[in-house]
Amino acid sequence: MTNGERMKKEPTYHDLKEKPVQSVIRQYMKATGLTQDKFAEALNESLINTNVSRVSVSNWLNGKYEPETDLLLILIVVYSGWQKRFAVDCLSAKLPEVFESGIIKLPRAE
Repeated sequence: MTNGERMKKEPTYHDLKEKPVQSVIRQYMKATGLTQDKFAEALNESLINTNVSRVSVSNWLNGKYEPETDLLLILIVVYSGWQKRFAVDCLSAKLPEVFESGIIKLPRAE
């Protein structure tokens, strides 16, 4: 097979410059116009014993960490606005195989 005939390989998760969850976070930060600090505050607004900090948001944006699944599930239950949509989008980006299979269906964001 010559170079021109080689099949192009689909990019894998590790080939992507930015992870899907990072992309979701960037989109919501841009859409809300919030700084990292204000974004964290907005996620903490109605929560008890949960502390999303500016450093957490920064680590998510840099790909060092992703939001914990349990936090995203809490956000889905507690919020009805953009925070819920954010959590639904992050969860589906973080675990696409679970949701694409139809085993679990995410609630519709309001």
